[in-house]
Amino acid sequence: MTYEAATHQIAFVLPLYFLKAEITFFGNSMTDESVSIPISSAPQSRFVISTKNLSKGYWRVQLNWSEGKSRYCSEKVIEIN
Repeated sequence: MTYEAATHQIAFVLPLYFLKAEITFFGNSMTDESVSIPISSAPQSRFVISTKNLSKGYWRVQLNWSEGKSRYCSEKVIEIN
């Protein structure tokens, strides 16, 4: 997962045959704001999500996906300016 601050985008690569995926943005604990976006399978494996509508500050980003019976999770903290 890579955050591109200049373009206000977060990019990630998923396996071609994932069953289900979701990316969730968790705001700081003072606002308890969170945004979840379901990810549908597609012919490409690289996905790009805009962060333009998120408020400024630190966000914990969690990417969850499943492939077969296995479940995976990746997390990253980003700062939106």
